[in-house]
Amino acid sequence: MRPVSPAPLSRAVLAALALAVLLPGCVGTVPTTPTAPRKVARPVPNDVPAAPANPWGSLQTQVGNYPVGGSDFLRAGPLAERLRGLLGLANYNVLLDNLQVSGPLRQDGSMLYITGNRPDAGDTAAAAIVIHAATDTVRVWLLTGGEEWDVQDLGTPKTLPAHVATMMENARR
Repeated sequence: MRPVSPAPLSRAVLAALALAVLLPGCVGTVPTTPTAPRKVARPVPNDVPAAPANPWGSLQTQVGNYPVGGSDFLRAGPLAERLRGLLGLANYNVLLDNLQVSGPLRQDGSMLYITGNRPDAGDTAAAAIVIHAATDTVRVWLLTGGEEWDVQDLGTPKTLPAHVATMMENARR
């Protein structure tokens, strides 16, 4: 028995096959561009707690405490993360150096704050951190090498507690 050979393909069929290979997406159902993901509404379980109204609630429990010992709120936790993000690692370390001699965390209305200075360099190396809990804003003032740096992570500069404003004014003299 002799094998049957397929009928020769016409030039038109060969041209169409070549064109289909050169132009993917012209033949078939595979999309050539990605499609947007579908959004599927998922029910929210009732037992999921709502986000806290005050993200600084845990820090408020530290009012009156110094940033050393058991809970070092300047080196761990939400404030430390915000400070690293706001200042970068190098300036964050300068901040920590400038707060080696500090007062306790204090509260003035909805503002939390801490001030301090570098040992034996209070007139050229000092710092203050002010947290505006109501607006979730962090402001940092650094005095290093006699130069001032005043940065805030969100919005327009917020008011300062009287103690911090006096400290900054005294540093300018």
